[in-house]
Amino acid sequence: MHLCTMNNQGLLALAQLILPSEILSNFEVVRVEEEASLIRIYLDESVKAEYKENPEIESKGFCEAVTIRDFPIRDKGVDLIVRRRKWYDKQNNRYFSDSYDLKAEETRYSKEFAAFLKGVYGDDSYDLPFA
Repeated sequence: MHLCTMNNQGLLALAQLILPSEILSNFEVVRVEEEASLIRIYLDESVKAEYKENPEIESKGFCEAVTIRDFPIRDKGVDLIVRRRKWYDKQNNRYFSDSYDLKAEETRYSKEFAAFLKGVYGDDSYDLPFA
């Protein structure tokens, strides 16, 4: 396994070219791992300005990571490992996390990749490449 960190501006620029804009506007690329047949891109939810500025809201770490399969690159599968933040609202004494519509319904594919696969293969979900 080859581990790349985001200290390399070239990797960040590449990630920004290939990742959906909704992901880039809400998540930070924190790590990239490359194996023989798979690239994993690790993303952590960014801290929103309104939460940063609100003393009644505090971060309580991350929810369990979710894996989303995205478009392959050079015959390698691409997995987006996404972690959303957990928040605590002191004023209302409740925990919450923001939700994002990143996956196609009832799949583990990104919305864009699922739409592409459906266009190519129709509704047949068996034996798909990179599945």
